[in-house]
Amino acid sequence: MIPATLALALAGLAGARLAHAANQVPEDENLPDLTALSVEQLMNLDVTSVMKTSTNVSHVPAAIYVLSNEEIRRSGATTIPEALRVVPGLNVAKVDGNKWAVSVRGFNTQFANKLLVLVDGRSVYNPLFSGVWWDQQDVLMEDIDRIEVIRGPGASLWGANAVNGVINIVTKNAKNSQGTLLSGQVGTQRHGGGVRYGADLGDDAYLKVYARHSDYGDSRTRDSANPAGDEGDMSKAGFRYDKAFDIANKLSIQGDAFIGDSNGAPVDFPNLAANLTPVAAPPYSQALPADQQFSGHSLQGRWEHHQGTDSTTVVRMYWDRHSRKSPFLNSRYQIDSFDLDFQHNYQLDERHLLLWGTGLRFNINQFENSPQISMSAPQRTDRIYSFFAQDEISLVPERWRLTLGGKVEHNPVTEFEVQPNARLLWTPNEHHSFWASVSRSVRTPNWVEQNISYSLSVQPPNPGLPIPQITGLVGNPNMAAEKMLGFELGWRGQLLPQLSADIALYHYNYDDLSSNTISVLPPASYLLIKSTTGNLGIGQVYGGEISLDWQVTDTWKLKANYSYEEDRIRPGNATPANVFVNDGGSYPAHKAMLWSMYQLTPQLKLDMNWRFVSSTVTNLSFTQGYHDLDARLAWDLGAGLELALVGRNLLDSYHFEYGSDLFSTATAVQREVYGTLRWHF
Repeated sequence: MIPATLALALAGLAGARLAHAANQVPEDENLPDLTALSVEQLMNLDVTSVMKTSTNVSHVPAAIYVLSNEEIRRSGATTIPEALRVVPGLNVAKVDGNKWAVSVRGFNTQFANKLLVLVDGRSVYNPLFSGVWWDQQDVLMEDIDRIEVIRGPGASLWGANAVNGVINIVTKNAKNSQGTLLSGQVGTQRHGGGVRYGADLGDDAYLKVYARHSDYGDSRTRDSANPAGDEGDMSKAGFRYDKAFDIANKLSIQGDAFIGDSNGAPVDFPNLAANLTPVAAPPYSQALPADQQFSGHSLQGRWEHHQGTDSTTVVRMYWDRHSRKSPFLNSRYQIDSFDLDFQHNYQLDERHLLLWGTGLRFNINQFENSPQISMSAPQRTDRIYSFFAQDEISLVPERWRLTLGGKVEHNPVTEFEVQPNARLLWTPNEHHSFWASVSRSVRTPNWVEQNISYSLSVQPPNPGLPIPQITGLVGNPNMAAEKMLGFELGWRGQLLPQLSADIALYHYNYDDLSSNTISVLPPASYLLIKSTTGNLGIGQVYGGEISLDWQVTDTWKLKANYSYEEDRIRPGNATPANVFVNDGGSYPAHKAMLWSMYQLTPQLKLDMNWRFVSSTVTNLSFTQGYHDLDARLAWDLGAGLELALVGRNLLDSYHFEYGSDLFSTATAVQREVYGTLRWHF
């Protein structure tokens, strides 16, 4: 019913728009094609995520990659995680037909808890698991202006949980979204479509509205060629209104609403029978479906005021609500987040650019307990207050720049957390820049770690143990924050007029990492094996990344990158033998990519993307390394219409990218082919 309704909406909007399409300026005429820019122009792009204000890429003292709208289109991606596969140093693993594990520089799990993800400055990091539900972040891909990826700490500006990196997804404003855009995809594993309409309301006011629906099909499990039942779907609609009152004042209001299903294969966590809920009496398990339903909506407003050429203030506020229901766990979770941020940029003099701000956030959590899973307090409200300041100091104009800053944040669990940061940039000439940084970041405990009580499995009586054996996960209300002290070095430069390179090295030291302590309670009518969370883990993560951008000819560009990572995650010194830390070894040591972007003719584009990811070994699972090849052939038919044929995983029929998880079973990433359509008029 939803796809049919969407098709009718597409047809209606297209018919209404064709009557005056000639008077509209296509969005592509207003925005640069980053794949067509010269190496020097790419070095001079403006980004906002690292310094929280517009900054030239070549002057950024951090490892950053800007994924443009054109690169997203040429990758053939229909989801954000797919697009992120091309980013250096970022690991993207597909869990099942609709779930993803995305992380940077270590700790790759479905809920990677050291990576902060933002959509237009709005955090989509969830305090229940300390991670992102990627199946809910189904943005209209054609509406993304760029994705800025910071590899490294960003906590001094963005706060707790921006430990190993920050992903900022920036969508297009309404002014650059004029006309009608239709898109769609159909193939062996996916189908869906979207529509966006932008209008000039006059008097420097612009509006855009959009809708999107996506369906993703079944995969297969490790031990069966039968469908895994991990299909998913999502429908989303939203709007954005932009208004410039005068040269000094701008207002932006945007919002969206979504609903979807995220199904899953039977859970194969050790000793837990396929999609069965454990109970402490015969038959010791109960079959339940493994699907999840989710929904939500958000509303955000942003006011920007320029007091002059050297002073700007920004106020942003948003309300975000989403909920998920799991029949498998027989529970439901809902969160309402209210956030208010103030920021002031001030050019004090020729040497000092000051940036400071404050924020207030309320997270109102509700959890429906069940016999299998429960929270000690099913309702919880977290109030988080913060203040940050940063001084960008020009030590030697155009040569040496020092950035000092930090953020003080108060949360109800670990109270005050201080996260300082120092960055030094040296630009000996216009073609090269060197940078170094030292940062302290924290990851605050999530709700599950503190308050959960979860029955993982039940083993029925046997001749060796005549009573049932229950394994359970128990939270710890006295959890502390995880701490990281990070050191980074980097260089980026233009080696030739057609060739640029970027190198980054890092070494991170972690204390108080989340751990589990196994204990066996005295037997009663059953034997209880309890796994209690704690902060007994320590570790080091170190490695480096190198990327190259080579404009071979006017019609052929090559992008390549390689990254190496090694981690030593373990229980702390003098801890008992019954303590373990889960996330060690979950990040591949080697990753490589080669992307060929070729303009065959003025109308035909061919993209070939080869990737290699090495194997991972954790204390729960082993995932074999793999090679992968994606290809896209696009045909520009003119009048804003483009057709493309995309092939994924072309080197083998299937492979696996993820291991075991408490709440999901990894399924195969299969070879697939699909076609896409994009029409802007």
